[in-house]
Amino acid sequence: MNDSHNVTDKKRCIYWLGNALLYVVTMGGYAVADSNYYRILTVDQQGDYRELGTIELIDQGDSQNYRIDWDDSQFENHFLSMRPFKCLPHPTQLICHLPYPYKIHRKLSNDDLTDLEYDMLFLHKSPQEYGINAWNGLYFKFTQLDNGFEGNLRETDLNVLQAPPEEGDLRPIDPNELYEASDKHWLRRIIIKRIIPKGEAS
Repeated sequence: MNDSHNVTDKKRCIYWLGNALLYVVTMGGYAVADSNYYRILTVDQQGDYRELGTIELIDQGDSQNYRIDWDDSQFENHFLSMRPFKCLPHPTQLICHLPYPYKIHRKLSNDDLTDLEYDMLFLHKSPQEYGINAWNGLYFKFTQLDNGFEGNLRETDLNVLQAPPEEGDLRPIDPNELYEASDKHWLRRIIIKRIIPKGEAS
């Protein structure tokens, strides 16, 4: 009787483990439980890519929430203008991430990707400069693609973020103050590309 129960338990354990292995797919060092994981990729002037982390999208009916997991190994730590920054190293220009400091829902819909844009704010400076200036803001205007999102570079003054916005104002950056970016910036686009689970056609 006990032997029969042991055999049954072993079969159940093997079945459970088999399903678990099918459910969790490991790609590029990330544990991917479904198709809602995306890589964050920068694209430079030469078309070369750098992976900065991953985004997980969580379905919420007609919208999606998201979580970002930055890869800190891709950034250098700098203390600029009396505060810490994580910066992408480059011989001619440091590009430093500016975490959005105010209330943000991290919610996406087909016609509104602004929260994602606010999470991808950067400032640029030369390596020789001591401090950093919010006037030198970099903003990536995102559009939706079949397999993710594409953010194209714009320039803007981010000094507007030095003071908290009015209560209920979740969009303090004026979209009319986004300008075509000059050619001096080595970072040109951010691609957020879906991680295809193993065995699924791309």
